[in-house]
Amino acid sequence: MMKLSILAVILSSSLLFIGCTSQTMNSKEDAYQAINLAEVDGELTGDDPEAIALSLFGNQEPVEGNFSQETKVIEKDGFNQTILLTQMNLPDDSVKGLRYQLKFEFDQSVGQWRLQEVGRQQSCYRGNSPDNWTVEPCP
Repeated sequence: MMKLSILAVILSSSLLFIGCTSQTMNSKEDAYQAINLAEVDGELTGDDPEAIALSLFGNQEPVEGNFSQETKVIEKDGFNQTILLTQMNLPDDSVKGLRYQLKFEFDQSVGQWRLQEVGRQQSCYRGNSPDNWTVEPCP
């Protein structure tokens, strides 16, 4: 009977742990709104992940004010690379900044990087936490 009780506790603890997906374990700051790659206009493969990120989601036009745009490699692991593209001080009255997280995989068959996944967050001028990143619409 004691062994059965211990087994039940272990099993229920395991189920609780398995039930926590990465989405629920991540903080709101880690959550990104997924962008459907089929709807992305542009080339998803190339030699340089940062250049691909800028060509797909970067601002190509001059912007007034203190607009800034930067890319940063936030993870690099053999055939995988994650790029963060951040745009700040947008000329918008509600959206202060946009941040894209782009995950690439090196396709050995063609010798190029291929975009596998992309997500977006925004920072708002107004609201309770103007310095935070969110997937929620800006007020």
